[in-house]
Amino acid sequence: MNILTRDQVIQASRREKVQVDVTEWGPIGDDGTPIPTFVFVRELSGREKDEFEAGLVTIKGRKQKMNLDDLRARMAVLVCCDENSNRIFEPADVEWLTHKSVRPLTRIYNAAKELNDMSDEDEEELLKN
Repeated sequence: MNILTRDQVIQASRREKVQVDVTEWGPIGDDGTPIPTFVFVRELSGREKDEFEAGLVTIKGRKQKMNLDDLRARMAVLVCCDENSNRIFEPADVEWLTHKSVRPLTRIYNAAKELNDMSDEDEEELLKN
């Protein structure tokens, strides 16, 4: 068993990432068929996950409501990255990204939820708190 020290945790920088198929967004080959195209989806930091979850709830008076506006695009902006785990989208990109094909957005969203230990139950629990 390895017990980490504070300094070891500070130095730890490894975050997982997975490839997600976004062929619908990619180029078309000379033969007219889509060329397989991918993005990386990365693990969020604790702060990024907290900020995303905070954005899922809106409060009006004494009522809380789920904010699902542009949900998939907001997640894609946070998790899509290059091979060095640098984000490929900026927050303002949500505006146009939300109008892209839903199939790749959904695959990105689902991969991000799995990679970041997020569940539908977690989202429902946010409304209770």
